[in-house]
Amino acid sequence: MNRRTVVLSLGSIVAAWPSFSYAQAPPSQVLPWGAWKDIPTIVILSAEDDSRVPAIGEAVEFWNAEFSQLGSPFRLGAIVHSLRTISADDLRASIATPRVATPSLLNSIKEANGDVIIVLSEEAGFNPFTSPWPALRKVLVAIPNFRKYPLTLSGLTRNVVAHELGHAVGLGHNDDASSLMCGGGARCPLKVGDRFFPLTILEKAKLFEMYPPNWQPVPSRRWKADPPAPTAG
Repeated sequence: MNRRTVVLSLGSIVAAWPSFSYAQAPPSQVLPWGAWKDIPTIVILSAEDDSRVPAIGEAVEFWNAEFSQLGSPFRLGAIVHSLRTISADDLRASIATPRVATPSLLNSIKEANGDVIIVLSEEAGFNPFTSPWPALRKVLVAIPNFRKYPLTLSGLTRNVVAHELGHAVGLGHNDDASSLMCGGGARCPLKVGDRFFPLTILEKAKLFEMYPPNWQPVPSRRWKADPPAPTAG
């Protein structure tokens, strides 16, 4: 199964902000299918009382506000909370062998009734990542448990989730340390505080190209848990 894993490397981030700016390369696109043709629904897999759940709603609101400001009708869709889980072993296997899924991971992704599956793991031993699954037209986002300082700083979770949702709508990393999508091989500071970090001008232009003002949703799928479609007659 062809897919690509995008990892935000928390281990390489630095606390200092650079005082210079420089030309940015055109942003890469990480969705193998180009752009969403329908409004992607979001399912959160976590414990019922997980304190990170509100950060997902905040990040979705951030992205929908960005699309609104661009004049695009595209939006991230409804959020559903499920008490299902994906094991830390399966998440690690997803990173270690990006083109191979364990049977349990594949089954979990298939059965999750949403396009963007956000796993709030209890495990702290991996970096957050986003993995598109082209054959299923789904995106898996995995968020670890930030238990230790400085990863417990205010605002980190919402910016990490917003970063990963940036991959889920089709943006890759950049090397602008002041922006939300800084990552990959770049040296990026912790994204903390009471605000979301911004997108670059080029990223906004890329999103406008992917989801222009005339974008219209084309419903094309039904989930396993949906009721049967009504029959004619």
